[in-house]
Amino acid sequence: MKMKLEAELSGVIEKMKEIEEKIKLHAEHLRKTGGYKDFETRLAWDALRAVVGSNTICKWYSDYDCNDKHIDTLAKRALKHVYPISK
Repeated sequence: MKMKLEAELSGVIEKMKEIEEKIKLHAEHLRKTGGYKDFETRLAWDALRAVVGSNTICKWYSDYDCNDKHIDTLAKRALKHVYPISK
């Protein structure tokens, strides 16, 4: 099944690759400080906001008729290309 935000995936992956080292450093910081319920979701959203910004994310809700779960999927799939999380 195709994800709702499939059209955005390759662009988000490329942008995350540009800040890969910053994502890794942020991941280390998050692990040390805690303050999250789900590490993967928190890191994925932080990275997504860093590369596309909140305004773009907000626009996707109406452009794609999507919800947080759809954006979670996009963010996590893109993150796996720069910071794989083993479960």
